[in-house]
Amino acid sequence: MRLVWLIVCLKLTAGLNVLFHASVIGQSHISFLDTAVNVLAKYGHSVDMIFAVYNDMVDIRFTASIRRNYTYGYSEKHYWKNRTPHLANPFIKPPRPLIDLKGFDLLAIELCKIGINDGNLLEFIKEGHYDIGITNDYEPCGTILFKAAGVPVVASYVPTPLFFSQVVSAGLPMPTSVYGTTLYPEHDGSMYDKTFHLIRSAYFHYVWYPFILKSYDQASRAKFGHDFPSAEELERNIDIVFANSNEIIEQPRPISHKIKYIGGMGVKKAKPLSNQLVAILESSQKGVVLFSFGTQVRTTAIPVEIRKNFLEAFKHFPEYAFIWKYDNLTEDALDFGGAENVHRLEWLPQTDLLKDHRVKLFISHMGMNSFLETSESGVPVLSIPLFIDQQHNSQNAAFLEMGLIVNRNEITVENLVKTLKKLLGERKYGQNAAKIAKLIRNKPEQPEEVFVKWIEFAANHPGLHKIFNLPGAEMGPFLYYSGDVIVFILLINFIVGITIFTIFAIFCLLLTVFADVDELIDPTDGQRNAYESIRKLKKCLDKVDRKRVQRVCEGKKGVERDKCVLMYTHQIMPTLKECVENTKSAARRVHTEL
Repeated sequence: MRLVWLIVCLKLTAGLNVLFHASVIGQSHISFLDTAVNVLAKYGHSVDMIFAVYNDMVDIRFTASIRRNYTYGYSEKHYWKNRTPHLANPFIKPPRPLIDLKGFDLLAIELCKIGINDGNLLEFIKEGHYDIGITNDYEPCGTILFKAAGVPVVASYVPTPLFFSQVVSAGLPMPTSVYGTTLYPEHDGSMYDKTFHLIRSAYFHYVWYPFILKSYDQASRAKFGHDFPSAEELERNIDIVFANSNEIIEQPRPISHKIKYIGGMGVKKAKPLSNQLVAILESSQKGVVLFSFGTQVRTTAIPVEIRKNFLEAFKHFPEYAFIWKYDNLTEDALDFGGAENVHRLEWLPQTDLLKDHRVKLFISHMGMNSFLETSESGVPVLSIPLFIDQQHNSQNAAFLEMGLIVNRNEITVENLVKTLKKLLGERKYGQNAAKIAKLIRNKPEQPEEVFVKWIEFAANHPGLHKIFNLPGAEMGPFLYYSGDVIVFILLINFIVGITIFTIFAIFCLLLTVFADVDELIDPTDGQRNAYESIRKLKKCLDKVDRKRVQRVCEGKKGVERDKCVLMYTHQIMPTLKECVENTKSAARRVHTEL
């Protein structure tokens, strides 16, 4: 009996066996994963990794301890880079498309087919006997592989804010009268924006999303059988969804119990700065402005004209020192003469610098990690969003009044100087940023705690999706927003309208008829003369009435009676002729008058 209790206790206290299915897209995604694995390891859980390599230029080395790993990707080198033009020309703003990430969706299907048909990959998963699988939720490939291998509990994560596909699979309300999408959040409430986002939403729900899901279903059922669950069902039945964001810096929106915010997890304390950086910080009169576009946008990708505009704008603020993450220093031909306050460095300890009180502003592309770091540090931001979720993050910072936005196609010296003056000169931006930082630090449930506790809870209680799933997860937007009821009401209104119109038309017709009758009852002078002639004609004809003849010739019989009749007829013949003429005249008058 003691042995049984010992086994139970060991089971309850033993670490979980966790498997990640990670989409390798950008370096910041790997940084997020590295943090997540370190956090789980800290609490005694074992982690294995499957790397689905989209971008083969990403360095996937981890500081965390990973027990086992498996990698699969495209056979062609730089396949991803050659098909993602937004990375090559990030400062060219494309028109708003009908579908977010259309190119990514198609590339994801290709990569998923490679994974599904990799027999060694499926064996790798089965051999692990995992308690829980955690998959990147940009596409359903991880959920398909976990289901095929029999992983009992599935959670998902995104190293960004929630994307539209996660919103749909979670059944969250997304009224297009209010919200855009994470990639294209611009929405000023105008009729144009409402209509545009409504069309986009309808196209996604009824055309694009079904097409994508069908493609995954064809691939999975060709491998695992026709009774294999649909990708839509697998996505809907994810137990917990982790988003690399924070409620404090997200604009208010409807949310689900299954969605947990873990942005800022594993925040590190600031490390001492190098002597070079300390010297720069101390050299400035009013403070330092930090400028970095992260890891995906190299300085060489910034057009020379735009770099010149930045440089000229920075010269307008000699009392501030500008630290610019600037690679390719040796080959750069841009003249920095006269810009003693601008310091170019190929690498920056961004987190450590942001936590220094002398840093007054951050110029950033606003990737999710950069937004989280500047928010947690209380530094206002000048946002220049380039792609993916950066526009969403920038809009959130502007909404919180801890930053301003300069669009990538409006980077002129004038715009930069005007925006820098506002952010550096008006105290409200720094005050609001400090307030946000305080809220993040003092939030009751910290991201690390939320992540670990819900992973453990989900692993020990399979099937949480049955409790957490919203009704909208199984309904299209037409039914979700009562489209059937609206159509029914419109149909009833149409029928009632037609009925009322018909009754009104009949009523008008009857009024017209009765008006004509009134005219006959109250005739004009010409009509009255015609009717008088008709009455005279009737009076004439009455004279030859059979009964009148009988009265005149009463008492006479035989030949005498015949003579009497002939005599009477002869007497009234002129009258009959007059009657005939009157008849013709009356007929003409009636025809004319009526």
